[in-house]
Amino acid sequence: MPILRNPGLVLLAVVAGPALGDVIVQEGSLEGEAGPPTEHLIVLDRFDTLDGTRVLDSVTLQFHTLLIAEAVTNGSGGFVEVEARLTADYGHPGEAPFAETATMISDVLDNGDDPFAILYLDEDSAELVLEDARDIEPWIGEGTIELIGVAQLVLEEDPADVIDFFGGGQVTYSITYEFHVVDACPTDLNGDGATDGGDLGIFFTEWGRCDACEADFDGSGIVDGVDLGMLFAAWGPCS
Repeated sequence: MPILRNPGLVLLAVVAGPALGDVIVQEGSLEGEAGPPTEHLIVLDRFDTLDGTRVLDSVTLQFHTLLIAEAVTNGSGGFVEVEARLTADYGHPGEAPFAETATMISDVLDNGDDPFAILYLDEDSAELVLEDARDIEPWIGEGTIELIGVAQLVLEEDPADVIDFFGGGQVTYSITYEFHVVDACPTDLNGDGATDGGDLGIFFTEWGRCDACEADFDGSGIVDGVDLGMLFAAWGPCS
């Protein structure tokens, strides 16, 4: 991987990926120069239910920070302390960060030896998975949702400007929506295209308390009279 001779962060545009099966991915990265923290507005597409035909199951937020630095001594004598730091915080506008990544490189170089070059590398990752209905609700609907990313790159030498010390890095993020498609005819338990006596027979074999039973149409954890009423309401060919 090439070293960035001009200290800074790499920029990649936000890319909204197409739906791949039951997953939609949006990803990108931040940019900035070495120095004070740099704030970035991240604009993401909310999850579209397509008129209720898709249900969002979870939102996974992944963040990764990669720091690279290089020091080149000149053999002029003495010791030189070098330090590089690359950090990133993520959160909703006006709220405390909910995720952060931090990388650091620190070393003391003997500049009295023969000149040499040394390459440093550090990385850090963070992941947040939202599965509770209250947590994923803000990510559902039309339009966009915003995040704030704050990145800072620091390069320090003591004493300064004795050797060549430079570096850079990359701060990336990935937002993944996992979803499932709503069954258009959930009461067709045998998959023959109609709700009829065959499905009724299957229904009664699952009667009572159950875990993830297909006949539990209302998701109550029990196959009971409510589900039976839903089956009879859908009686006939699937539309």
